[in-house]
Amino acid sequence: MSIIELEARLLQASQQPLLAYSDIEIFRQKMATAFAANASITSNLQHSAFLLGAQSATPGMAFLSGYQSALRCLDPQCPTDQFAAFCVSEKGIKKPWDMETHLQLSASGWRLNGRKGFVMLLPDKIDRLYVVAKGDNDSLNCVRLAAAAKGVSVAESLNAPFIQDIPHAGIVFDEVMIADDDLLTIDAHQQANKPFRYWEDIHVAIAMSAWMLRHLTEDSAFLVNKELMLTLICELMACFEQQSHYYSLAGLDALDECHQLLDKLSENLPDEALSIWKKDRLLLQMGLKIRHQIRLKLTQNITAN
Repeated sequence: MSIIELEARLLQASQQPLLAYSDIEIFRQKMATAFAANASITSNLQHSAFLLGAQSATPGMAFLSGYQSALRCLDPQCPTDQFAAFCVSEKGIKKPWDMETHLQLSASGWRLNGRKGFVMLLPDKIDRLYVVAKGDNDSLNCVRLAAAAKGVSVAESLNAPFIQDIPHAGIVFDEVMIADDDLLTIDAHQQANKPFRYWEDIHVAIAMSAWMLRHLTEDSAFLVNKELMLTLICELMACFEQQSHYYSLAGLDALDECHQLLDKLSENLPDEALSIWKKDRLLLQMGLKIRHQIRLKLTQNITAN
């Protein structure tokens, strides 16, 4: 996508009202429309993240935009109008192989048991769950299921220092039946955990950038930075199109530059938006250490070859 096309998308979004969490059902409709409209475009999910991010009233809603786009990388068959969540983390567990959520094959089929923490849009707006669970021989599996499935219940509500306008809660699985067709992969670490971090980073950065552009005043000084931001978004999209399964050094460079420019541009935000941004930007920084480790490994691989 070119800068001119992105500017047209930004103009299109700016003619629509900003959507907060109180408008979540309207947002659902916009999400379905964005995913359906861009279905024939190669980088459709990045386009959708940008368009929805530019219609978001808060960084939290922009994060939701990018997050829902990333989930369609995990499962392209996820319905366009359904909110989904990727459920991996468990309280006190640092390594995936230590998780206590289990998927076991019984005489009656697959059964899911365990607990996950920090699931977005609980208790009543989430539609579909993608759950990573430990299988036999310490394998990691990823399964999909309806949030309203029998045996699924909401645990405690959770608070975080960022994205406070989007509800989160823990979730419990008690003898939840999983159909064979809903077992997405038996190698979830390589095919879900690792790539999802990448998909989320790219799509959230694009959506957050669109949110920032929508909320800034278009004075002469901003126009230069606006073009730079749109250029970086185009680079992110191009890197993703070239390598959609995992990070590349070029993609990491563009992502880091995008985060740095977001911080620079945030200085010009209106007071209320700036106050929210200072809290929610912590979400972008959480993956900094992991991305640094990934960069080192990619560099070592290039050197070794």
